[in-house]
Amino acid sequence: MELRRWQRVLLALAAPAAAGLLYAYERSGAELACPFYRLTGLYCPGCGSGRAVRALLHGHLLQALSYNYLLDLLLVPALCVCAWEYLRLLFPRAGLRPVFVPQRVTFGCLVLVCAFWILRNIPAFAFLAPGG
Repeated sequence: MELRRWQRVLLALAAPAAAGLLYAYERSGAELACPFYRLTGLYCPGCGSGRAVRALLHGHLLQALSYNYLLDLLLVPALCVCAWEYLRLLFPRAGLRPVFVPQRVTFGCLVLVCAFWILRNIPAFAFLAPGG
């Protein structure tokens, strides 16, 4: 997939813009409220992710784990894939190949997310709840 020049410029601006938004979120001290939790009283797979990211930015790995185990488990591989694809699209002449994720890995991640979602709402697995 070949991007036009203006698309590559927008893509190049996306990473600094995202970093700026993350910095603004960090400086604001605001907490992100989960709409799923507000509506149902149940934790979604992403509940606690905002606090986990903030804790990671401050270097508090154990605190980040307590907010969302799944985020910490999947964050590094997801960021690596995103960074690779970002560079591949931004610099098409570099000859970087697209990331290939086998279907069984994708399915395994889906099963993991669903299991995490269910288990963190069962009292016996309260340690999986955000801040639990």
